[in-house]
Amino acid sequence: MSHTRSSRPRVKTDTVSFRVPSDVRIILEDEARRSKVTLNTLVTQIFARYASWGQFSGRLKLLPVNKDLLREIFQPMQKERIIEIAKRLGETTGREEILFLFQQISPRTVVEYMDVWASHFDACKHHYDGKTHFYTVHHDVNLNFSIFTKEYVSSMIQSTIPSTVRFEAMSPNALTFSFELP
Repeated sequence: MSHTRSSRPRVKTDTVSFRVPSDVRIILEDEARRSKVTLNTLVTQIFARYASWGQFSGRLKLLPVNKDLLREIFQPMQKERIIEIAKRLGETTGREEILFLFQQISPRTVVEYMDVWASHFDACKHHYDGKTHFYTVHHDVNLNFSIFTKEYVSSMIQSTIPSTVRFEAMSPNALTFSFELP
């Protein structure tokens, strides 16, 4: 089924004016041309990325890591060690990051954290049907990274809200999971 422009809900926009250094404007215009989008579209994408991930990554002191490095680290690891590390980090780091960002742990803040966490992957989708939260996360690293992610998410959610996470699919490139809020 194809969607026409009129079938999508209209997003409210505002016209805002900014002053930027000329050299930055030239870089943005060149990138917009290379990407075959308007300057407005590119800048909106940059703002959206900052609003969903950038503002938090700076506050959490996260570092960008090349996928090749992740592949090299995760590929030779034994499954038991991956699970052990992921569970420990899900229970500690996940909880600490939620508290740091939102000052409290609640079903709402866990879902907000999950949206921030999932947004840094290649592609992610979050769907809520009124009862269950469904996530699909594409990472394109390897199966061991999918195992790590599965255990991290399960541990983090079980130790915070608690809820059981159901994994519908897991591959070397992606995973799909769901959970209900208490």
